[in-house]
Order: sequence, then structure tokens, then C-alpha cells
Amino acid sequence: MKNTFGVLFCFLSFFGTSQPGRTYRLADLEKAVKDSVYSLDLRREKLYYIPPAVFELPNLTHLNLSKNKLELIGDSLALLEKLTHLDLSNNKMKAIPYAVFQLASLTHLSLGLNQIERIPDEISYLTQLESLDVYDNAIQYFSPNLKTLPKLKKLDIQGVMYGHSIHKKLVQDFKHCTLLIDPPCSCMD
Repeated sequence: MKNTFGVLFCFLSFFGTSQPGRTYRLADLEKAVKDSVYSLDLRREKLYYIPPAVFELPNLTHLNLSKNKLELIGDSLALLEKLTHLDLSNNKMKAIPYAVFQLASLTHLSLGLNQIERIPDEISYLTQLESLDVYDNAIQYFSPNLKTLPKLKKLDIQGVMYGHSIHKKLVQDFKHCTLLIDPPCSCMD
């Protein structure tokens, strides 16, 4: 009897607790144990806003919201305090949502294929950031704080057009990390 209880306990422990390797989809959230969701893939869901159920996932570390129709993201995103990977690429954002800068654990941020024009000074709040993808945006301003991020290892700004002088400055400022950048365009000088 004691052995049967032990086997049952192990079975319940395995299936009733977290599954860090599993990536959930939107349809899975209704049945999921909120504490057990670490990775959530909401790409290609045609979302105009982030579903409220997402903000009830206290252990979420990976969130993919790419290929949706997001323009604005509210302050609720800051509730995801354990988030390390956030993919907001291929949406309709014109600015980086302020709530992103409150995600102190963020190490990977992808904002490519949007309409973002500025990397604001608040980027300095992301002290754990290792990778920033802002490729194919209309960026006209990079905060000088970006080059001071202590853990930044990769910056992808491919598809963003610059003249020779700005290109040269970017290459100089980010020689401490992998910089993915296109050649300068004479049309921008």
C-alpha cells in the first residue's frame, strides 16, 4: 500500500507541476495550470491585444507575440516579471511599449518588422538585455544609452537605412557586440 501511494504521488507530482520544456498555445491556456506555463506561443493568432489570461501566468519566461496585429500594448505587460524572452516582431507598433522597459529580467527582445522610429533612453532600464532585434524598422534615433547596456551581445539593425556618417558611428559604438547592419546608403547622406 505504501509503495502504491509513492507511485501515485510521483505520478501526480510529474503531471500536476510545471513542464518547463512545453510551449503552450492560446487554446491550451484554458486547461493549463497557471503556475506551470513557462513558454507561450501566440504568433499568428491575429491578435489586436494581448489576452488577459496571459497576465495571470506568474512563471512565464518566453512569450512569442510575433506576426499579429498589435499596435499598442498596455501596462499589464509589466506584470510578467520573470519574462526573459519577448518577441513582438512583425506587428504594427510605432513605438516600443513603455511596459517593456519595466521587464527587468528581459534578456532577448525582438521588435523587427514593425514601424518603430526611436530607441528611447528608457532602454537603459533593460540591464540584463543580451540580444536586441530591431531589423526592418524606420529607426531615426538610437538613444546613447543603448551602447551602455552591460550585457548586450547582439544588435540586429539590418534593413534600417543610414548614411555613411551614422553607419560609421554605429559600427564604432557597437564593436563590443555582434552588430548585424547593412552597408550605408549614399542616398541618406
